[in-house]
Amino acid sequence: VLFGGLILGVFAGFYYWWPKLTGRLLDERLGKWHFWLTFLGFNTTFFPMHFIGLLGMPRRIYTYSSELNLGGLNLLVTVGGFVTALGTLAFLWNLYRSRRHGEPAGPNPWDAPTLEWATTSPPPVYNFGSIPVVRSRQPMWDRPEELGAQARAVPPEAVHMPAPSHWPIFTAAGILLTFALFLAERWWAPLMGLPVVAFGAIRWAFEPQFGSEA
Repeated sequence: VLFGGLILGVFAGFYYWWPKLTGRLLDERLGKWHFWLTFLGFNTTFFPMHFIGLLGMPRRIYTYSSELNLGGLNLLVTVGGFVTALGTLAFLWNLYRSRRHGEPAGPNPWDAPTLEWATTSPPPVYNFGSIPVVRSRQPMWDRPEELGAQARAVPPEAVHMPAPSHWPIFTAAGILLTFALFLAERWWAPLMGLPVVAFGAIRWAFEPQFGSEA
């Protein structure tokens, strides 16, 4: 249930938004191989586990008694895991291949209704040249040409963008340090981690911006 409901949704999101991120479509033939290998693999992996459990095999063990006579079903589960891995390899190869050799996507390859498809693929750093006026839940189906022209217009004035910065990762490292020390039951964790977080956040907040480029 978790794999079919969550992981397949994550893969679907990749296929849907990859063209917006990169400007290239993923290969459809490889995508079909990926889907069927993954679908068959995860069902072969997890569906027999229901019957294995009913036959007496406990969860979360690294070995089991031969007296249960579950070797055949467990072998089938293992084969399903390898089939799923093969499907994932097809997906990774699709990502790598399409990054340079994929078909150009254009702004809206899916004729999708939502606003992110109004701008170019990939979008510019400032996202929208001017803020589009939205009048419905499906703006790209109502006025696609008008919204696309608004989104892709050259900004009338310089857009202030944050400069490249190392302070976000510095702040995140401080948060990681704090929680790691808490998990290690070190009472002095705030004395070590929180000053790092505070210093990084302050430097991040007062960092200068550049606005000469749009």
